[in-house]
Amino acid sequence: MESRHSAVKKMKKIILDKYSTAAILLMTAAVILVALALITDLGEFVTAALVTSGTACALTGVFILTFTRGETVDPRYMGTLTAQWCKNICSIESDLGITGNAYFLPPRVTKESRVMQFNPTLTYSGSDIPAKDPFTKSGAGGLIITPSCDPWIQDLRKRNALVIPDKEDELIVLIRETVGEVFEFASRVSGNWRDNTVTLTFHGYQFSEGCKAIAHESEELCAMNPCPVCSLCGALLAEGTDRVVTVDQCSIDPASLVVTAVFTVLPLPRVTTPPASAPSESR
Repeated sequence: MESRHSAVKKMKKIILDKYSTAAILLMTAAVILVALALITDLGEFVTAALVTSGTACALTGVFILTFTRGETVDPRYMGTLTAQWCKNICSIESDLGITGNAYFLPPRVTKESRVMQFNPTLTYSGSDIPAKDPFTKSGAGGLIITPSCDPWIQDLRKRNALVIPDKEDELIVLIRETVGEVFEFASRVSGNWRDNTVTLTFHGYQFSEGCKAIAHESEELCAMNPCPVCSLCGALLAEGTDRVVTVDQCSIDPASLVVTAVFTVLPLPRVTTPPASAPSESR
């Protein structure tokens, strides 16, 4: 038992979060400032200023360590967890004969109260699909599931009074604030809208280990069953535009850990009106 316990201890790795790092830097600065005040002769006022600044840095560092909660879960583990979930769902879909990319359907298409994820077996052009019976005899059949991001969207509605805009620029701002500032999944999120294509870039992405694990097997898996973060972006775009949104591709740059996701907003289906019947001739 002792050897096994010691082996577990050796496997543990000390990981400093941003709060601990900031506290250590402040305490280091305090030591340097006080040391300068003691070993140099800079005059009473300068020495007092150095001692005061060092004391302030030390107290701030202690405050941060005492009253801030560290990151309890390493993002690497969360990333690899969602990666395995993505692989499992894609494997099930392949067994069902489903190989197409994921589509995010607004409530208008499925008559549901939320955005749904649809993986078709054939070519899909954005027509209405009953969520209760997606394998219809006519039209594109496939698998309809609740997107993995749905708990986040429901939480945003309850805690942050989420309001999804319908303008392109405002949707980009919403995604940037949600992913980068509210959830802090990335240090910075940039995006642009060109015609019907939306490109989103996540800088300093927290779950990059999961993206690398999926890309090592096949980048097509991300488009077939996107992770919760890309799913969140697709769902917000679908509900905001009230149009079907599909995932074209998702890739990661291993060197910079920058993740790029590309979405396409499908045009609204044409509504064909039956020709008016000719009026009957009166006799």
